Amino acid sequence: MRRIILLFLLDLLFTSAISAYIYFARGIDAAFFTGLAFFIAFSPICLVLASPFTIYLAGRKISELGITFNNPNALKILAEVNILGISYNKILTSGEYYITDLAPEGLSQSALLAMAASAERDAKNVLGRIIYDTAAYRAIKLQHSTNFKELPGLGVESKVDGTIIRVGNPIWLENLGVSISAKFRTKIDQLIVKGKTALIVSTGRIARGIIALKDDTNDDAKKFLGFVKRSGLETILLTAQPKKMTNRLAKEFALDYIRTNLTPEGKAREVQILKAKGKLVAVIGNDFRDIPALKSADVSFLLADESLSEELIDFKPDFELQTLENFLSVREIALKVVNVLKVNRRLAFLSWLILIPLALMTALENPPIPFHPLAAAAGVAIFSALILANSLRTK
Repeated sequence: MRRIILLFLLDLLFTSAISAYIYFARGIDAAFFTGLAFFIAFSPICLVLASPFTIYLAGRKISELGITFNNPNALKILAEVNILGISYNKILTSGEYYITDLAPEGLSQSALLAMAASAERDAKNVLGRIIYDTAAYRAIKLQHSTNFKELPGLGVESKVDGTIIRVGNPIWLENLGVSISAKFRTKIDQLIVKGKTALIVSTGRIARGIIALKDDTNDDAKKFLGFVKRSGLETILLTAQPKKMTNRLAKEFALDYIRTNLTPEGKAREVQILKAKGKLVAVIGNDFRDIPALKSADVSFLLADESLSEELIDFKPDFELQTLENFLSVREIALKVVNVLKVNRRLAFLSWLILIPLALMTALENPPIPFHPLAAAAGVAIFSALILANSLRTK
């Protein structure tokens, strides 16, 4: 917008200067006709039309696909993006976690599940909700909890019957001084190698057991990443999962890079590092833990999720998708938009190249080509029509 305003001011300035010069040389009639012809020929009308109509048509097409389009400028950036960041849950997986293993130490499986579910009662993270819902489904009696704290990507902490119970990432709990036995470490490694997520349940500094959950991989994601790869984009997985679990994912999903054991802030930091290296980064997320990475990305995509309504009050992603495949559709539209805009700009500059010299010729007493201001207006109208017609290619 500032550039357009500047061009209009320059047009007015040059027109005034030319008209003033001709007024003293040839009189008011010549100054008026030459100034008017130049003002019309040099006006940035064609340049103004080059972009908005194209973006408008692209936005309509995107909306027809059921995609929410929040940032028109993101289309131009998306065409230049060279790396796509994705999260693990509900993207590489089906999003349907279930408990596969309960490995208690010194108590029953039901008691371990009750302990964890009591602590996870107010959890927002998907693993915590699965633990709580599983206990509720099995009609296990839960205890009242207080002082609940949730640390995204790490785990939860709550006081249950006067005892601090933590459920979460083994590394996080070790950093808090929780003692994890060699037996538990071996069990955790076995679970991780099988593609399961292992959570430690602790009271105070004592590990009381392991709860393992699994989320089956998503075959549609494999196809999606294959298309992404063929389109020339690199891919990076940003996940809180441990490295041992994700080693197999590089081959299974043909990922270029994997960053593991990441907190939400860690995901954002990885995106910023990529940008510092000169990469243009798009990120697809579907969880409140992905929001920091989405905010850091050059272009942000959020898979539709009603549970995120509260988190989105202060943040609007560039695009809100219904499916992963929507990303491919949006990027195809973005590439077409950029190509259309390149042609539109060339037409706008061509209008200046042809019309401005003809307008300046009217300053001569006997111009070789008579050029009336109406001819300048007709020329601008013709080029504007060409630009609008070219913009229709976006449809």
